[in-house]
Amino acid sequence: MTILTVYRIGGMPQLARSRWTDYIKKNAKNISILGEKDDLSSFLFETSRKTLALVCKELKALYGCKCFYCNKSTAKLEVDHFIPFSLYPRDLMHNFVLACPSCNRSKSDSLAAKVHLDKWMELTTKNSDVIARIGELVGASSNLNTSIAIAEWGYRTAAKNSSFFWAKLGSYEALY
Repeated sequence: MTILTVYRIGGMPQLARSRWTDYIKKNAKNISILGEKDDLSSFLFETSRKTLALVCKELKALYGCKCFYCNKSTAKLEVDHFIPFSLYPRDLMHNFVLACPSCNRSKSDSLAAKVHLDKWMELTTKNSDVIARIGELVGASSNLNTSIAIAEWGYRTAAKNSSFFWAKLGSYEALY
């Protein structure tokens, strides 16, 4: 699989969302309801900030107030997509981890290093039922098998392309 194929697969949902959003905006019957809102795509397809705040609160109760990546205690944690949203633009509870702002910004849309992948696999598998209940509570989809399959696809594809993986602030490494 070439890198072009990866972007095409990862980009297709975004293309479909963009076209669907444009279609809804262009329908004359919707203008009086929608007005000129530029955030229609986020409204239709992304998890709301309010929902992410609830996810953050519940994950703090489950894991404590520590960054998933650097393990530092902090009250200022953010919800991070372990498999970046840019690679798989769907919010799944099992894909959410808590990250300090520094790690979250540094990791950005990179896949995390093997040490983080192993930790994510262990924690999400061990806590799958609790994570699914949090998803039900906050109205977020959850499916451990789907999240694992997406992770396997992303890491396998990136490894085939000799990609480097985010380890910590300013540091990337090979998968193995």
